[in-house]
Amino acid sequence: MKKLKSILLIILVLSLLVTFGCSPKVEPTQSNGSSSNDSANYEKPKFLTIGTAGVGGAYYPIGIAMAEIIQNSLGISTTAQVTGGAVENNIEVNSQALDIAITQGPPAFAAYNGNPPYKEKQENIMALFSGLSKGVFQVVVKDDASINSIADLKGKKVVMGPAGGGAITVTEEVFSFYDMTLDDITPNYISYTEGIEAFTDNNVDAVIVQSAVPSSAIEQLAAISKDYKLLSIEDDILDQIIEKYPYYGEIALPKDMYNTQEDVKTIYLSNMVVVNKNLSEDLVYDIARVIFDNIDKIRESHPSASGLTLEGAVDSPIPLHPGAERYFKEEGVLK
Repeated sequence: MKKLKSILLIILVLSLLVTFGCSPKVEPTQSNGSSSNDSANYEKPKFLTIGTAGVGGAYYPIGIAMAEIIQNSLGISTTAQVTGGAVENNIEVNSQALDIAITQGPPAFAAYNGNPPYKEKQENIMALFSGLSKGVFQVVVKDDASINSIADLKGKKVVMGPAGGGAITVTEEVFSFYDMTLDDITPNYISYTEGIEAFTDNNVDAVIVQSAVPSSAIEQLAAISKDYKLLSIEDDILDQIIEKYPYYGEIALPKDMYNTQEDVKTIYLSNMVVVNKNLSEDLVYDIARVIFDNIDKIRESHPSASGLTLEGAVDSPIPLHPGAERYFKEEGVLK
């Protein structure tokens, strides 16, 4: 009897060893709609940073929305950082001080090719996607002032936004059609929000805002004052600007946007997102995927981003990152 029990015990132990030793390992399931090309196939970074601009523009809320999507979908701690803006962001991504950043088409093109205001090629930047929003050139002056044209800004104190922001390049190009340079004004490089405060305190004569519309900084002004107006660019100069710089488009801001007396004619350019080229292809693929899987959240982050589409995201002035390129090809919007 004892011998029989011993034999049965040995059989039971062997059965347990076979059952647990040969069972397949069960991997955790992914709950974020990931494909075979997702984060399980590569080592994810612990942190990512997204460069925006000042808090008074559109970049900051859009950057926050992007950070939340990446963090919630991929489990990577991601922060949106206040920066000097579009021009500076390309330098910061190139140097890996930032991983991702919002910028504009013209400075991205200039950075990648080493054109002014960049002293050398920023070859480490690549596009994540374009068509994010329209960055609109807006010039705020006093309603009772003798400033009725951009030409009248000569000799005036003008807020240009933060140093390194996109307003500087656009302003230089616009000024050239009025036979002006930045030397003809006294520029003040502070945030748009600080600029509006200086404007209401009568410390500056004008504020130039290069931002998606409506600009929260100008809305802030509209909420507390009626003593302001926005300058239009004359029709003949608009035509000349667009002929020389085809990356600009013409736009009319309706008078009910900022409670102005009339619609405002000006120019816009497309905003885009760049990444450092050294980010892995799989990581950038996943970032593109989760952003466009959650495109409504980007659209809702700021009114200017409401027109973002998958189809319009591929029209970039600089090369797409291989990860973004792979994603857009899989989605059928890029050949």
